[in-house]
Amino acid sequence: MNSNTFKVYQFLLLNGLFCIALLLLRVYVTGSLFYGFLVWNLFLATLPFLISSSLSKTVWLKKQTFPLLLILGIWLLFLPNAPYLITDLMHLRHSLSSLPWLDPFMLFAFAWNGLVLGLLSMHQVYLILTEKWNRTIAKRILFITVFLCGFGIYLGRFQRWNSWELFSDPIILLKDCVDSISNPMYRTRTLGITLSFGFFLWILFLTVENFLPTKKASRN
Repeated sequence: MNSNTFKVYQFLLLNGLFCIALLLLRVYVTGSLFYGFLVWNLFLATLPFLISSSLSKTVWLKKQTFPLLLILGIWLLFLPNAPYLITDLMHLRHSLSSLPWLDPFMLFAFAWNGLVLGLLSMHQVYLILTEKWNRTIAKRILFITVFLCGFGIYLGRFQRWNSWELFSDPIILLKDCVDSISNPMYRTRTLGITLSFGFFLWILFLTVENFLPTKKASRN
């Protein structure tokens, strides 16, 4: 592990511990475990980063196209869990905290962590794809990815699907996906959330890609 990677892990650990400290402070002040689900959501947000980090260190796997795409498919399945934390801000309407400043600050901190984890993970995958093919193909794949991620956020927040339910209830999930897109009752909300999060993540990804170092691919 090089020094830059170690610093990233330190930064993420510090951010995660800060979020948990805020949550514990709220529990102490209010005596309520209402926001306890944020710890689980933060754990789920960490999974795509752990997958992409492990993949970036596995040289032989990056050279094998089918296994690489299989792992990236699993990564994509869990990726929406990272920016999904932004939608937890919706819970502010149910907040009854005696410290009105604490809840929005805490929810923002968790959302920030999820967003950073997702963007760092996307950048890692971008580097992997650039090394495997080239920057043009990598960006095209990531462009599609952000909108699939936006659709995944919609399914998680409004249809209450979890990532692993693709394996436990694939037929019902597929029907729900088709209904969300084809049914006029849900279509506007589905497209609105998918496109909004998709373009938002794409802009943030381009920002990160311009500030973080990228190895030049052999083909451009």
